[in-house]
Amino acid sequence: MQSKVEVNRVAINLWTARIIPIILAGVVGYATYVVVVLLCVNYLLIKHFDHAAAIPILVIYFVLFLLMSICFFRLVYITVFEPPYVPLGPRALQERKQERAGSKASSDKSGIGGVEYNAGVPAGRETSGVVAGSDNDPDSPGLELFYTKDVFVCDMDGKPKWCPYCANWKPDRAHHSSDCGRCISKMDHFCPWVGGAIGENNFKFFIQFTGYTALYCIHVLVVMAIYVAKQKQAEDETLNPHFAAVLGLSTFFGLFTFGMTVTSIDLAMDNYTQVEKLGAKRAVHVLAVLKPRRIELIRATIDPAVQPYYKEITYPLDAGIPPNPDYYQPADMPRTKIYSHARQLEPIGKPPGPISEDIGNRYEAPTRGPESTFSNEDSLEANGDPRPAEPTAPTAAQQNACTKERLTERDLQAKRTFAILPMLEVGENPWDLGSRLLNFKTVMGTGLLDWFLPIRRSPCCDHEDAKGQYAMGPGVDLLKSSVGFIPSRETEISRRKRRRKRTHQRRASEGTSDAGAETRNPDVISNQPNRSIPLQNINNLSTSPQPT
Repeated sequence: MQSKVEVNRVAINLWTARIIPIILAGVVGYATYVVVVLLCVNYLLIKHFDHAAAIPILVIYFVLFLLMSICFFRLVYITVFEPPYVPLGPRALQERKQERAGSKASSDKSGIGGVEYNAGVPAGRETSGVVAGSDNDPDSPGLELFYTKDVFVCDMDGKPKWCPYCANWKPDRAHHSSDCGRCISKMDHFCPWVGGAIGENNFKFFIQFTGYTALYCIHVLVVMAIYVAKQKQAEDETLNPHFAAVLGLSTFFGLFTFGMTVTSIDLAMDNYTQVEKLGAKRAVHVLAVLKPRRIELIRATIDPAVQPYYKEITYPLDAGIPPNPDYYQPADMPRTKIYSHARQLEPIGKPPGPISEDIGNRYEAPTRGPESTFSNEDSLEANGDPRPAEPTAPTAAQQNACTKERLTERDLQAKRTFAILPMLEVGENPWDLGSRLLNFKTVMGTGLLDWFLPIRRSPCCDHEDAKGQYAMGPGVDLLKSSVGFIPSRETEISRRKRRRKRTHQRRASEGTSDAGAETRNPDVISNQPNRSIPLQNINNLSTSPQPT
């Protein structure tokens, strides 16, 4: 739960972010008054009758002003009304609702709110260490958004990253912003100039806005510098203070927005955000990668001597589903441990059902988490019952039949096993698509109109792809091939060569057999249309008697 100081600081940041865009609009309005009215109309048209200079200045100014204004209003609208916030979890929603209710009902001057301690926690979970909507609760909503994808970012225990402030699972590339008190999807930074956090759905419009603002400021800077220099050189004119003020403002904002534009474009081409770039050289991303089925593992077999060990986790966490026969681990592959969380909320005295330990046919009692195990013997000993001398383990067929009776066909099909794999190199970006242009297109769009006009949102906002929340680069494919999930590049090239060789040999053998058949049957060949006749057949036809 956030403290009162943090809540007040977040409120101040948000209100400041709402006011600064109004001030920024006032600065642009003042610059427009100086350039259009004081410079072009009063100074150039009325005083000097210089239409050749005034008209180009006005045309370029209003074109850049229009583009900058459209991008600005589009950016501010999305930032204020459709911010890139990650939804709050049930516990955070309940706590914030209680905070608002307590602040209204409390009359204690000491600042202690009238909210009941631990209110809203379901019965039976107060002392178990499991809070509704917490990271150790397999019933926490939102996990299905992760394990329905083929790849997602996780911690070393195989679960997605958890935000204790928002009480929710953090999507890939999401970060908690202390300035606004929320998790931001693909967070870049918090910008009070445009009303709030810059993230997944407004980073494109931020680049367009800063780019057009930089061009706008450069145009105003050049124009004002020219006519300030003319006024200083002319003996019969004095320097207009408004011209000097706009010259200073355009210099400041021009340098600022130009630097932001260059930095943001470079980040987009590397498929990074400013938050990710800060620790990019030392970051080691851990991914949960869907384990392929048996036939795919056999096709992608690699040398077992160089295959690394890896941990596994099976989703849904509390399903207690036996291993799918389609998932297979060859005997020469290293044995790996499955993190099982089956029925971890059941009372201790209740004997749990069996679950799988690894991809083989061995079974044991379910664990209470990644670290501790739980067995039937521990259950009997905890309740004071006599410890059995030699418990007989049921066979795998009996356990599978017993478990399947409690599960529906849909539950069996929903089981997905993931390997917990760190990236092969420190600082490797799993979202780098291998090309700066492809990375740029994931943010700005695929066409030139998308690059220059603030119409459609970034392609990275679409999370409908089953492979992952964001497009993964060749580094993830290399990671999969290192553990034998997909064929390596060298293996695939050799297979293609062998396939082409077999195809060539088959075609050559078919061509040889066809040629032999044609040689043995010259009469059949002569009766077929559009077929070439061998020379020996032509000679035979020429020497044969002609029919009368």
